[in-house]
Amino acid sequence: MGKTAKEIERTVRVSEVASGGAHYKYTLIVKESRRVASFRLPLYSVRIEMRTADGRLTEAQTGDIFADLGKAVVFYERLVDNLATPINLAYILEDAITL
Repeated sequence: MGKTAKEIERTVRVSEVASGGAHYKYTLIVKESRRVASFRLPLYSVRIEMRTADGRLTEAQTGDIFADLGKAVVFYERLVDNLATPINLAYILEDAITL
């Protein structure tokens, strides 16, 4: 999840949860683009990392799905509260879009 010279990326929030022998890390990220089409528009994404008891790491990221901080935070907090995994992140996002 690198950034280009035309983007500024910052971490907004990080939450870490241990449950059932696994360790989850949730990160809310904002990017500001310097490109003409989206100049200085904040775009928010969420990354989930899960490390199992045996050390295996799985991760997934939504991409830039929100331009509103309030909506991004609500989505992020729901992921953390419901212990979303990297594997089910795509399904959660799909369900959220179809609502």
